[in-house]
Amino acid sequence: MQRDPAERRRVTRNILLALLTVVLIAAVLYIAVQLYAILHRTYRTETAIQATMSDSVKLTGAASFSATPVQGSGNLGYLVEDGERVTVGTAIAEYYTADGQDLLREELTNLDREISLLERSQNSTGSDLSVLTTQTRSALYNLLDQLDAGNYTAIRSAEEEFLLAQNRMQVSTGQSQGFASTIAELQAQRDAIAAQLGSLDTITASTNGYFVSAGSAGLTTLDAETADAADPSRLAEILSGDLSVSADGMAGWIVSGFTWRFYATCDLETAARFDGVTSVQISVPGKQDDPLDATVVSVESDEASGLAKVVIECGTINADVLTLGQEELQVDLETFTGIRISRSALHIVDGQNGVYVAVGNLQRFRKVTILYEDEDYILVPSDGALGTENEVRLYDEVIVVGTNLQDGSLM
Repeated sequence: MQRDPAERRRVTRNILLALLTVVLIAAVLYIAVQLYAILHRTYRTETAIQATMSDSVKLTGAASFSATPVQGSGNLGYLVEDGERVTVGTAIAEYYTADGQDLLREELTNLDREISLLERSQNSTGSDLSVLTTQTRSALYNLLDQLDAGNYTAIRSAEEEFLLAQNRMQVSTGQSQGFASTIAELQAQRDAIAAQLGSLDTITASTNGYFVSAGSAGLTTLDAETADAADPSRLAEILSGDLSVSADGMAGWIVSGFTWRFYATCDLETAARFDGVTSVQISVPGKQDDPLDATVVSVESDEASGLAKVVIECGTINADVLTLGQEELQVDLETFTGIRISRSALHIVDGQNGVYVAVGNLQRFRKVTILYEDEDYILVPSDGALGTENEVRLYDEVIVVGTNLQDGSLM
């Protein structure tokens, strides 16, 4: 018995609908799998970059400076910056006896700075546009770097250098005929403010050295003679107390000489790491961030107490250094430069240290020679080449997370 045409059409339609549904489901599943693979990649890479790593120790102790106090109190306005070199007779600060004198002094200082900048702008060292362009670009990059780093103490000088380069460019290209009229106007304003400010009593330097204001100084009562004579136990006892210098009645201090010392105690294991080390770099994160060259003067161990005394000398004086007092000092015993790689990328294959890198859509095993390592990273030489003991090269995409890693396998 044959089915009527209407029923056959209905059956055919149902079959086609079922087939279409299967195709749609398969397409949706395929897309879902692809999206999952994209959004949940089983591989993660990091670009191999050049970096510097240090073998460091931390020492708790105190800085010692040869400092002369500068007496002064009241409403003071400082005429020199922290860390600035002064000589006998230099005006360090002035006394303000009336409201608004501090604002007049600030305005006068800013005008002096503007006048000096414009006068220097007219004394261009050359008219070579390529040189001027390079100077302008370098000054701009420096300013941007300081802004990015939040280095507010260096932003002003970086801004002045950029404006100086811009002004010289304008003079050399004829965009400006000079700044004589502007300088004259600013000079007139300066003279008027100076007359209004009048003559103020000042505090002058009684010796040569580097000035630091009472509000910025971190000087301690620890003197070098006492610290040098102390054994490890006695020094530890001294350092355990509060060595802060009172700033009452002080305008600041003048630090003489070019060197200062840091005295610390540590355990014998830490002291042993200084064996054979004389030149180091030191820093105090948050205060003196840029590592400074220093010398290990002595390491004195006391087996009975289990303590060692470490004396470090530094020949750099600046505003940041003069804020140091009782600190935790970071001492870089040795510094290494190379390509930094995450430790999670390190594998041992057939007894050989190496990492897997992404080359197109393939995994490739690259041997490495470790220069230095810590708990997070390894450092390898930056002159890597295929076929050598160190094959990782700068900007390789190193696989730091991945499963079933194997040389030559697809990603």
